[in-house]
Amino acid sequence: MPCWLPVFFILANTVSGKPRNLWRSRVLRCAWNNAFMSLEMLAPMGSDLYHLGCHLRCTVFMGEQGVSEAEEFDGKDGDATHMVSLLHGNVVGVLRTLWLPQHAKIGRFAVQRELRGQGIGRQLFQSCPNQIKSRSVDRIMLEAQVDRIHFYQHFGFQAYGENYLDAGMLHRAMKNY
Repeated sequence: MPCWLPVFFILANTVSGKPRNLWRSRVLRCAWNNAFMSLEMLAPMGSDLYHLGCHLRCTVFMGEQGVSEAEEFDGKDGDATHMVSLLHGNVVGVLRTLWLPQHAKIGRFAVQRELRGQGIGRQLFQSCPNQIKSRSVDRIMLEAQVDRIHFYQHFGFQAYGENYLDAGMLHRAMKNY
């Protein structure tokens, strides 16, 4: 089945509150996982995809994990590239990449609670290095919650330094270089 069908589905469902202004977005990856299909797309600032991604970030980080709004929305979104994962026209995954002089920094990575463990996060995370490399950046770092380190190790990231508290949760820096 061609990858454009889910995008058509999204555009055809604008009345239902699903993303409308996709004109600046582009599909990064189209993947089948068992019985469902997901898309990873860029979500430019101001787009419906960006705002729906922010809603998911609020749900996961502020609602589930107790992160403050000031910590979650740190003023760096305007300098970042935002990606979302779509399933049946709904934003179910989100990820942010900051472009620093020495490397790209992945963060604000979340998947809708009910869909965790089904490969959506893995697919979204796999799309990210390709997007980063398209900007001629090879070095990637992230700050992982300690109980999630094993996830990133599957993608070749190594933990370094000591554990530290960030937003009340133990984190550890990781890099792919």
